[in-house]
Amino acid sequence: MLEVIVENAEDAKLAETYGANRLEVVSAISEGGLTPSYGVLKEIIGATSLQTMVMIRPHSHSFVYSESDQRAIQTDIEVVKELGASGIVFGAVTASGEIDTALLEKVLEWKGNLRFTFHRAIEATNDIEKAYDTLKTYGKKIDQVLTSGGTKSAMDSIPLLQKWITESREDPDALSILVGSGVTDQNIRELHLALSNDAYHVGGGARISGSFANSLDPERIERIQAIINN
Repeated sequence: MLEVIVENAEDAKLAETYGANRLEVVSAISEGGLTPSYGVLKEIIGATSLQTMVMIRPHSHSFVYSESDQRAIQTDIEVVKELGASGIVFGAVTASGEIDTALLEKVLEWKGNLRFTFHRAIEATNDIEKAYDTLKTYGKKIDQVLTSGGTKSAMDSIPLLQKWITESREDPDALSILVGSGVTDQNIRELHLALSNDAYHVGGGARISGSFANSLDPERIERIQAIINN
C-alpha cells in the first residue's frame, strides 16, 4: 500500500490516476500538516474513490493540546465523519514527552468506525520505544503507526523498524507500521529490501523535484509502486 500526501482535489485526482492506493489529506504541509478546511476536504472526497485519511491537528506549535484544542479536535472528527472520509491521522504527547493516553482514548472513542493512524507525534516523545509499547497496548483500536523510527528519515532507523514490523506480523491483533519520512523513489528499493513492509507513506518523494511547490510526479509514484509490489 502506497499512501500519498495531498492538499487539494487536483492532487487527489492525480494521485489516483498515477496509482496511489490511499491519500493522507492535509493542509499547511510547510508546518508539518494541519487539519484541512471543510471545503477542501469536501472537494477532495468528491474527487476520488481512494481511501482518504484526514490529518487532525489544530496547530503546529507542538503535539500538546489544551482543552480548547481538544474541543476543536472533536468537532473536526465529526466533520470527517459527516463528509465520509475513511479515517483520521492523529497524535498527541504530554508536556513531559509521553503519549497522551487520556486524549488518545477520547479520540479513539470520538472516531467511531473511522480508521485510525497515530502519526509521527511518536517521534516527539522522549522515549520512542516506550511510546511504541504504549500504543501497542491498544491493539487494533489503532490501525497503524506512521513512523520513521525516531529519525528524520526512515533510512536511518532500519533496525528499529525491522523489529517493530516483525513484532506486528507475529501478532494478528497488533497495529501495523506505516513507514514514512524521507521515502523516495531513490531509496525505496534499499528500504523495501530491508523491511519488506506492507505500507509506505510518501510526501515530497512523490513530487516533481521532491518539492510540494510542484505537482505529483507520475514516474516517481510508478517507480515506488513497482518496487513495493514486486
